[in-house]
Amino acid sequence: MQDLVRAWRSFRAQPWTDRSRLIRQLARHAGAHGVRSALHRLRHQGAASAAISDGYEAWCEAHTPTPAILVRMRAAADGFTYRPLVSIITPVYNTDPQWLEACADSVVAQVYPHWQWSLGNDGSTRADTIAALECIAARDSRIIVSHAPVNGGIAAASNLALSRAEGEWVALMDSDDALLPHALFRMVEHLNRPGGRPDVVYSDEDKLDLDGRRCEAYFKPDWSPDLFLSNMYVCHLLMARRALVHEVGAFRTAFDFSQDYDLMLRLMERASRIDHVADILYHWRKLPQSGASVGDAKPAAHVAGRRALQDYLDRRGVAGEIEDAGPAGFYRVRYRLTRQPLVSIVTSGVTARERLGRLVTATAWLRVELVDDASAATGDYLLFVGRDVTPADGVWLEALLEVAEQPGVGVSAPRILDHRGRLHDIGLVLGGGVLAARPLSGWPAQHGGYFGNAIAIRNVAAVGGSCLLTPRAVWDALGGFEPTLSPDARAVDYSLKVREAGYRVAVTPWSTLVIESGGERELSIGADDAACLGRRWGTSVEADPYHNPNLPKYDLYPRMG
Repeated sequence: MQDLVRAWRSFRAQPWTDRSRLIRQLARHAGAHGVRSALHRLRHQGAASAAISDGYEAWCEAHTPTPAILVRMRAAADGFTYRPLVSIITPVYNTDPQWLEACADSVVAQVYPHWQWSLGNDGSTRADTIAALECIAARDSRIIVSHAPVNGGIAAASNLALSRAEGEWVALMDSDDALLPHALFRMVEHLNRPGGRPDVVYSDEDKLDLDGRRCEAYFKPDWSPDLFLSNMYVCHLLMARRALVHEVGAFRTAFDFSQDYDLMLRLMERASRIDHVADILYHWRKLPQSGASVGDAKPAAHVAGRRALQDYLDRRGVAGEIEDAGPAGFYRVRYRLTRQPLVSIVTSGVTARERLGRLVTATAWLRVELVDDASAATGDYLLFVGRDVTPADGVWLEALLEVAEQPGVGVSAPRILDHRGRLHDIGLVLGGGVLAARPLSGWPAQHGGYFGNAIAIRNVAAVGGSCLLTPRAVWDALGGFEPTLSPDARAVDYSLKVREAGYRVAVTPWSTLVIESGGERELSIGADDAACLGRRWGTSVEADPYHNPNLPKYDLYPRMG
């Protein structure tokens, strides 16, 4: 009851646009899953929203640079060995001068001084927008405004701005959003780190409501290619080498409204490295017509994103189709299996063999064999499944294979529900005072997760021992499991070996198993196994590139640490 009261208070405190969006979401959820499930979701989301709001205010107080710190940053920027010119490119079409001028204020306030701002006016018809652009251009010699004679669309306007860019790097910015004053400083500071420079770098972001309050912080993972093919999560602030942007063909008008996603899909094909700055440097403004305000405010963006993904598959010769994966902006790449690989299910003992035999009977994929030891397997893939899991449907193994068949994937694992039908495991989080944790354990199976991480194919640092699929060639090359470790510990150890060798560990929510027990957040790894993993991996077992350091390890909507 307390959670419902908190949910109601949180609901009433939100702007009307957010309340109307939530009403629509709950109505759709009630239609699909019943009123009780919708109330359960409201209780969790409301309590979570209140917790994260309180926590984010404290985080902002602790992490937003004070004027004195900004002065020191300005001095530190003068000492950078590498001080490239960064061209911010912004398309403009009939933007309200109030927000356009606020956007300009945030650019001029940058403590990193080597910037240029190129705005492409896409044939705006509002006289006050044009007047505002003229005033903004007069504010600073580093600001350039180019005017298109007619409205050509957001990609054309972005290309117009890009054509005047002179910087080695370009940063993408919308005309009604804002940068934090240390945004470019943090990005260039990252470029000055030892170890070589990336071709693309992105940061975390949050939103500004109509009253200017910061909300909806998105603390992102490091570069996660499988997540990116599910959702354009990198978004803002996005910065790339200008030469590379031109090399891939810049912005394409055929993908207006999702032109940044299309560009990034082409950049990822050519980039040698994509880095992430774990700091909030960009504010989306939650205007009623903005995609930052209402997820389905721009259905054209979702459709264009789906076409951009399909174009990515087609030009790379990848067999597959793009399907919607729930809310706008989320997709499932439905990879088409072009061959019929044999899967060897590794058993251990008569009881396990009998149980796994029943599992095979419930599985639509018929190209399987049961073996007592991995050394006896003849399959293309090895599947390790715990004794206490059963499939939720017949296509779970095919969904695992879809992901495992993709180049660079060394382990694929399913979503696991507990005996109550709630989330138990969709990948582990390493470190944080415990060896590994299941951050979503106990949440409703229908919940989308933290910015959709429960409904997206994504990369994780490690998986547990309940179920994992690995290519036989990868298994042989890495020497398989460490036999002295317990099932969960050896799965973590193997995940680390896979990643060390340059492969990815991926979890897919489209493959679902049910575990008889569940609910435990921490893995059952004993002290001896934990010590062994510590000796083998050192600080690597504490480092999780797919879990932002600003988030704790357990809760889906946690208070920021």
